[in-house]
Amino acid sequence: MSTNNIFVGTCGWSYDDWKQVFYPNALKQQNFLEFYSNIFKTVEIDSSFYHIPNKNSVINWDKKTPKNFKFSAKLPQEITHKGKLDLNKVIPSLKQHWDTFSPLENSEKMIAHLIQLPPSFTYEKHWNNLENFLTLWNEFRDDYGNNLRWCPVVEFRHKSWMKDRTFNLLKETNTAYCAVIEPEVPPRMDITRKDLFYLRFHGYGKKPWWNYSFSDKELSKWAEVLNDHFSNYPKTAKVSYFNNHFSGNAVKNALDLMPMIGVKPVQDLKNIQKMVTQKGNINKSRRSLDKWVNEK
Repeated sequence: MSTNNIFVGTCGWSYDDWKQVFYPNALKQQNFLEFYSNIFKTVEIDSSFYHIPNKNSVINWDKKTPKNFKFSAKLPQEITHKGKLDLNKVIPSLKQHWDTFSPLENSEKMIAHLIQLPPSFTYEKHWNNLENFLTLWNEFRDDYGNNLRWCPVVEFRHKSWMKDRTFNLLKETNTAYCAVIEPEVPPRMDITRKDLFYLRFHGYGKKPWWNYSFSDKELSKWAEVLNDHFSNYPKTAKVSYFNNHFSGNAVKNALDLMPMIGVKPVQDLKNIQKMVTQKGNINKSRRSLDKWVNEK
């Protein structure tokens, strides 16, 4: 099975408590993304949930990462949690989100846009909101006219959505389903958009789940499930993000999972840490990364 279309990363990269665990202690936060892209080939932008970033920041993220690096971006909470996908409330924020992330779409670095819905967003109350929102997204994608992905992914946080009607809607609107590993929603592995499987590792136990560290036994179990699942969809891109970011759990678990599913990091973490610590400049450590990019 080819692993060229399997991507493993984390939800966010700009965490100070990843220093010493992942980032060298002397590394400046402004260079975190460049360091991260020496190890992983994808990241989910988590900060966009709290506020839509400045468009210049997005352009800068594009410039700082190699051409084969991939992003996903979470829709802002004004759309998902506060606006509940109500088109009477969310259109301005949605248009701003689309415009802000257009540079990464244009450079073909976007995998998906995550529509993470709150537990209060239920099938009984909000079906019409979801249907209308995904219909509008499709109209925007069709009107954009240049065949870019603009791929929506939906993550549900309430079990009421686990119905055939829901997954049929996702298929009809060419929307990917976000599989989740967490205690509230069953870990369904449905592929509702043929070119993308999207998975988020949250954690178990008491909240906050994102402070959870998956054991080797747990990761091995999930790797077995994923390897079997992936073999049935060889042409589908597979993306897995770890959201348990506290104390560097996400990067550790991502790096632990990767060899279990046949994926290698861009470069060895310890080597990059040593190079950056010695040279004090992330750009000087990118020489071998640039070689990797040019070979792709």
